[in-house]
Amino acid sequence: MLKQPRQRPVWPAVVGGSVFVLAVLTAVGTFVYGAYSMSDPVPPVVGARVEGQTIIVKFPVCPTDVIRRVEVTDFDDDTSANPDVLWWASNPTTPSARKGVATLWSGDGFEHHAPEAAPSTIPRNLAVGYLDPSGEGRDGVFTLRTISAAKLKAGQYWTDDGPKTAAQIDAQLNCHSNG
Repeated sequence: MLKQPRQRPVWPAVVGGSVFVLAVLTAVGTFVYGAYSMSDPVPPVVGARVEGQTIIVKFPVCPTDVIRRVEVTDFDDDTSANPDVLWWASNPTTPSARKGVATLWSGDGFEHHAPEAAPSTIPRNLAVGYLDPSGEGRDGVFTLRTISAAKLKAGQYWTDDGPKTAAQIDAQLNCHSNG
C-alpha cells in the first residue's frame, strides 16, 4: 500500500491572504483620507447677477461679519501683481450692504464710493472682493457675458456652482450664532 503525502489545509493560506489584503486596503484608505482631509478646503462661492445695466454681487457672510470695503479689479490685468482698483465702496450703511450685497458702480448702501465707471471701461472678467476690518475677506471672478446670460429666478445669483439664493450663498459658511 502506497502512502500518500498528507495534504495541508488550504484555509490558513486563505485567511492569511485575506488579512494581508485587508491590511493593504486599510493603509491605502487611511492615506487617501489623510491626503483629502489635509488638502485646502474649497472656498465659498460669491454670486452675481445683472439687472438691466446693473451688476449686483452677493458675498457669503455670517451675521457677525463686517464688510469694510468692496473692490472691483480687471481680472485679466496681468501687467502688475496688484491690478488697479476700478471701483470701490466702503462703510456699508444699509442692511443689505451689511449682509454682503453690493450694487457695483453705484455706491448705493455705502457711505463712500468711487465715481461711476463709464460702461466702456467695465472689463469682461471682473474680480470682485470685500475686505473686513482686519484686511481679510472673500472674492470671486465673474465673466460679464456669463452672468448677463444666466437664466436666474427672482432672488438668485449666478455662482461657479450654478444659481444660488442669498441664503444658499451664506449657508456655505459655518456661522455660529450667539443667540
